Amino acid sequence: MRPTASRLDELRRAALTGGRRAAGRYARRLGSRGTITMAEVRAMRVMLERYMTRPDLRADPATRAEQVRVRFKDGQVRGEWVERPGAGPRDGAVLLYIHGGGFVVGSPLSHRGLTSELSARTKRPVFSVDYRRAPEHPYPAAVDDVLRAYAWLIDSGLSAQQIVVCGDSAGGHLALGLPPRADRAGLPVPAGVVALSPVVDPTMAMSRRWLTSNHPKAPAYFTDAGRALMEPHWRGVAPSDPELLLTNDDLTVMPPVLVQASDAELLTGDAEHYIENLNAAGGNGKLSLYHRRIHVFQVAHRVSRTASQALDEIARFVDEVIAPHQAGA
Repeated sequence: MRPTASRLDELRRAALTGGRRAAGRYARRLGSRGTITMAEVRAMRVMLERYMTRPDLRADPATRAEQVRVRFKDGQVRGEWVERPGAGPRDGAVLLYIHGGGFVVGSPLSHRGLTSELSARTKRPVFSVDYRRAPEHPYPAAVDDVLRAYAWLIDSGLSAQQIVVCGDSAGGHLALGLPPRADRAGLPVPAGVVALSPVVDPTMAMSRRWLTSNHPKAPAYFTDAGRALMEPHWRGVAPSDPELLLTNDDLTVMPPVLVQASDAELLTGDAEHYIENLNAAGGNGKLSLYHRRIHVFQVAHRVSRTASQALDEIARFVDEVIAPHQAGA
């Protein structure tokens, strides 16, 4: 079904103005339809990059971004190195960043404002992976690309313990899923994982249960819209598959994990449930809930003191998980 011009206009208003009413109207329609069209996906990709590169969200002018494309027989690694002045060498500790966007939108460019600031706060280079997106490339394309990028960093001479994996939203899902997948592939796990408002269950069933329990009067169309957005990635995969439902994965192999989320977003329950399961499995997980923030609020670090404080917390976490290995090197 082709989207009407009014639907695309509504999407443009929601993306370009950040207006809650426009976003709510679009989410209601998307949730009621249950599917997203390719025309909407294309429009969302363009508009997200425009929105995320506006003056208050774009990367600092001092940012250095170097494009990377490395071909292999079984695929390729694409992405960009993002560095701010003062970042250490690439053969030292680095961050592997995985952007969000429901597995269908988003890019290293759309998230460069965030990766640039992470480089500045942590004083480390950031490799932002440009993974293949649905619906053109459904599961397992994205998880394969993220694992390949991680293996490429190790093959370049880095120790796994020099790598901290970070991601937001759907990228948080890919970040949290990387260590068990690396372990199954015979690779060592990274020094730590940082997940910002992560998706733990892309079917949104976990989110809906949390919303029903904690906000019974809240409309369901936002979870329905989230499911419709992400379904092109996981369609055909069993909802209980551990690479989809992260709490079913082998959490015993996880390194230290920091999860940040708002206490008032759709994915609060995902964050809480994941950390509960991780720590019950003997893991070292910390959940930081920030009061009444938006989804992935860290992108607004220039105008929000809370977002800036969250990035400082990430920098401390990176130092904590990297320092023991540097001391023993």
